[in-house]
Amino acid sequence: MENLREVIESRRSIRKYLPDEVPEDFIKDVITAATHAPSGCNSQCWKFIVVRDKNLLEQIALAAEVGIRDFYRDTPDFESVIDRRIRQITFFRHAPAVIFVFMTKMAYYDPRVMEYYHQKGFSDRQMLDALGYPDVLSVGAAVQNMLLTIHAGGYGACWMNDPIIAAREICQVLGLSDESQLLSVIPFGKPAYAPRSKVFKPMEDILEIR
Repeated sequence: MENLREVIESRRSIRKYLPDEVPEDFIKDVITAATHAPSGCNSQCWKFIVVRDKNLLEQIALAAEVGIRDFYRDTPDFESVIDRRIRQITFFRHAPAVIFVFMTKMAYYDPRVMEYYHQKGFSDRQMLDALGYPDVLSVGAAVQNMLLTIHAGGYGACWMNDPIIAAREICQVLGLSDESQLLSVIPFGKPAYAPRSKVFKPMEDILEIR
């Protein structure tokens, strides 16, 4: 296995995949890596559903199309953009495996702090937002662990958020309640192409050391 720095620096988003099946043992390795990510208050506020069944993936993609069409229907150039947006948002239907990433409720570790925020009129969601989105960042850390594990294992993945526009329709196909909060969709498989190199911002544009 490559060292960690090489894995981090060589990872790229992959959007086309070979038809090779992703073994169940590797899927479990990927999810295990996710569960070792840091999480606010050790809440482990995540849940993962991995879909390999091609018929189910097609049902999910078709349901997502309904949500996409509904969202864009009132745009002036609807007919010219809708087919392109559907292709961009539902290409996960062609992946050998897709991880649907959900955020669960985060329990803050100190009920006294929660009470202080509630007294000031904050809801639980507003409190977490004011504290820097620890639940969302926790799920992001889990996703990064998955992306690096996938890449280190010789597979490629793409971290997608656009499908969330159709979260309600996707959750219905997966048999989940409306309370389930879908945050990301990660299709992955053996890469069908070599990704391009990437241009990064220069260090002086992104770092200050004081």
